Amino acid sequence: MKEDTALTLRKAYDTGEQITNEMATDLLRRSELVEQLLLKPKQRLELFVGIRAYEWRLVELSEIPFAGILPEVREWMQLLVTKTFTPEGFSLTGHRDGVLACHNALISTLLMKNGFNERDKIDAGISWILKYQSLERGEVCCWTGKDLNTRFGGCMKKVPCYYGVVKSMVALTEYKKRYGASPEIDSKLHQGLEYILRHEVFKKFSTGEPIEGSIVKNFYPFSYKSNLIEILLLLKDNGRHTDPRCAKATKLLLRKKGKDGYWRAEISQMKSAWIDFDALSRPGEWISYVVGRLLGR
Repeated sequence: MKEDTALTLRKAYDTGEQITNEMATDLLRRSELVEQLLLKPKQRLELFVGIRAYEWRLVELSEIPFAGILPEVREWMQLLVTKTFTPEGFSLTGHRDGVLACHNALISTLLMKNGFNERDKIDAGISWILKYQSLERGEVCCWTGKDLNTRFGGCMKKVPCYYGVVKSMVALTEYKKRYGASPEIDSKLHQGLEYILRHEVFKKFSTGEPIEGSIVKNFYPFSYKSNLIEILLLLKDNGRHTDPRCAKATKLLLRKKGKDGYWRAEISQMKSAWIDFDALSRPGEWISYVVGRLLGR
């Protein structure tokens, strides 16, 4: 099977090859995956689901280096920012009541990874995380936007949404890579990563069972949900992947490797707007590459 040129670009980028914008554009334009990702979502942008559709496509494109140089991606980022930005963070409804932890973090991250150049907008999303993201059980969240604690089931009531914690730590990690560390970011990251490690990456405190069924399923890229792959990548980016509390998650991921040497995507994301990088239950080129790098193989 011929490798998609977007994966070829990703591998070259990860190994530090010198890649010009012209070289990257050629590989991107020849990629069948990128061609699918750049198809305009069918959902109407004025609707809630329409905003999310563009968000999902940009999340996926952010996994492909240099995707942000494409005019379509730049246009979609500007469109997403226009629809979601508030001075206090990113909101799926365009006003402060619609700021949700996972989506604020996701949008902040995808903008950074796709090379969005309005740092003040990104700073607003990161500031929301630093000020309001709860990282402990029983911690009072002082954010007053309504949807965070009502419409979507209580993202940060007595127990903060685990996915919100993970996505927020991913955003802070990406920000630190691009703009440098600060005592405030380092402190928040340390607290959040410790919370994740106390869960042994994927377990409930109360029973030791998976926090949610899909957290132990293979999928890539990552939407508002997280799994072992994303969380271990986060911990590795912060030098915490060798912590003994990662061992069970790492072993579980290793056991999912097929006899042919490939990992397989086990579930798909939102079918209406999501484009699978790998076909379900088949040897996965993308997911095997990402997991192989994660595990040092």
